[in-house]
Amino acid sequence: MNSLLLANKIVNKLLKANLKLSFSQCGEDIILLFLINSLNIQDVKYLDIGTNDPRDMNNTYLLYLKGYQGVCVEPDPSFHRKIRRCRPMDTLIQAGVALENTDKADFYVMDDSVLNTFSLEEAQKMVIEHQRKIIKKISVPLVSVNDIIASHFSAHTLILSLDVEGLDYQILASINYKQQRPGLICVETVEFSNNLSGKKDGRIAELLISLDYVLYADTHINSIFIDKHLLPQ
Repeated sequence: MNSLLLANKIVNKLLKANLKLSFSQCGEDIILLFLINSLNIQDVKYLDIGTNDPRDMNNTYLLYLKGYQGVCVEPDPSFHRKIRRCRPMDTLIQAGVALENTDKADFYVMDDSVLNTFSLEEAQKMVIEHQRKIIKKISVPLVSVNDIIASHFSAHTLILSLDVEGLDYQILASINYKQQRPGLICVETVEFSNNLSGKKDGRIAELLISLDYVLYADTHINSIFIDKHLLPQ
């Protein structure tokens, strides 16, 4: 058993409590694990697009600790070594997700890595409206999200975690849902702010509901959707 899980188990036994271990920003990983167990979802494998730090504020690390495996997609080279070290059983794709027929794109590394983005508009907005800084611009390779799904998830129930600062809707809209429908989707649905005043992107819920997904939970920052076909009829 992983040392973190063991420590959590010992603390709960000593305190006669049921404290939940979480690495997400607002407990999204606990909700995902609850749904996997409650809906008895089998052969789970996750796709973490925009992994960033493989543990801190990460929606799939708890699943990794529970024995699940998946694919981490992260364009920032500064995180690649840590992802390999912390999650050796996961597959790391050192790239971004392509939205057009191109094999590379400019990636803007911000002074806070959680704000890193492929969107120049989003990067400039962070500078102008939130006094952030663009540390550097690098060119990184791109891969198609549908190619990733076809290569790694054909025999598994896909759990998708998506956080790509300004491009979440576009990536969701580019997925071939006839090829492979994610069973659960956790996606950032609010723009960045320092005081939770960011605007919600209503297009994401509209898109997924039109594709027969049900909004199960919303932590304001992230929304979690369930494929309607997984729900009891």
